[in-house]
Amino acid sequence: MENKQSIEETILIYTSAWNETEREAIADKIKQCWGPQATYTDKITDTISGEDAITDLIVSSYIQMGLRSFKVLGAPDVHHHSGRFRWLAIRPEGYPIEGMDYFEFDDSNRITRIVGFF
Repeated sequence: MENKQSIEETILIYTSAWNETEREAIADKIKQCWGPQATYTDKITDTISGEDAITDLIVSSYIQMGLRSFKVLGAPDVHHHSGRFRWLAIRPEGYPIEGMDYFEFDDSNRITRIVGFF
């Protein structure tokens, strides 16, 4: 049986990594929640794999989006080592962006896959 509280904490750590601006802080949070071979993809990002790749993606996202903060919109829905959560990216200028991430996780509740939709 999945530990929903632990999974929620994993998602909050992951989302908070997207709010960091320093590479070291991003990498530290990713190490806490990301599986070693975890993958990420969305409509503008080809599939990437590993801690360094997701850290690089987060750092480079500031070029595309500028400063912003991500907020999780409610607890994730989870079952059978998979789930989804809704998020909101709030930017000082421009409209907010709402999205949803599908994710998979391992027995340690570390993310093994993210597919983002926005």
